[in-house]
Amino acid sequence: MPGSPYTGSTLLGALLNEHPHCASIGAATGLIRRSDLSSYHCSCGKKFLECEFWHDIVARTRDLGRPVNVFKTNRWNTYLRLSQNRWINAVLVRSLGQDVLNDVRDAVVGRLSGVRGAISEVGWNTWSLASAVLGKTGKSVFIDTARDHQRPKYLARHPLLDVRVIHLVRDPRGNSASIMKHTGADVAAAARQWKHYNVEAARVKRYLPQGSWMSLHYEDLCANPGAVFDRISDFLEVDRAPIQHGSRSLESHIIGNKTRLNGSREIREDLSWQTRFGAADLATIATITGPTSHSLGFNWP
Repeated sequence: MPGSPYTGSTLLGALLNEHPHCASIGAATGLIRRSDLSSYHCSCGKKFLECEFWHDIVARTRDLGRPVNVFKTNRWNTYLRLSQNRWINAVLVRSLGQDVLNDVRDAVVGRLSGVRGAISEVGWNTWSLASAVLGKTGKSVFIDTARDHQRPKYLARHPLLDVRVIHLVRDPRGNSASIMKHTGADVAAAARQWKHYNVEAARVKRYLPQGSWMSLHYEDLCANPGAVFDRISDFLEVDRAPIQHGSRSLESHIIGNKTRLNGSREIREDLSWQTRFGAADLATIATITGPTSHSLGFNWP
């Protein structure tokens, strides 16, 4: 689910986890650096280090020959990182902001055996994690809610992964308000983040086969969740099934956003931006996001 943060991807993943054919653990790239393993909790309520589910996943990935370092922070080995230096990593495998630059860079860097090996390794580790989770849960579709907009590009190359992308997008006004609330960014910076994340996510579409990409508005999910879940089921080619929103009905083992610990699965649109933003703020957001907002299917501004 590439795109901007604070669009409801954790909630959507948790809801899809209750589908009889879908399983999610949240972002399959793992725990972030500041996670404290001594106190971190799985969504099941147990301490992460004491959760039997995760110990079983570790054992299963080991048996598959591709052990995943689940009990480590600062990302798992399912995350593509060629260097601890973020600038070097950005130049080698992140987007350079233009298709032509990405194509030239990929052609050059792709000749390096170390880069090819790292991309292959991440693919196999991700396959191992997904296979372990699906084997444990008895389901057939693995839902990865990682917002990394470059991840689908590299995973789509793997021979055993049928990668399908749900680009979950939120109205730039509501998403900018959430970014400001959670990060302390000013209105212009939040709007620029919204534009960057979603432009880069959309840029990755060309690397996937036709029919492997679904654009979804957060607002549509809130307005008619049943219809959206049917649409997602059709996209994933699984039988449609009613998904219970409200109270959680199944035990889950989800990492990431702190909302994972909330038993509620209520789907409710956050419209707090309507009282937060004045005319000047809305004008700033419109100026920065306008063309991108229209290209992603929004009627505003």
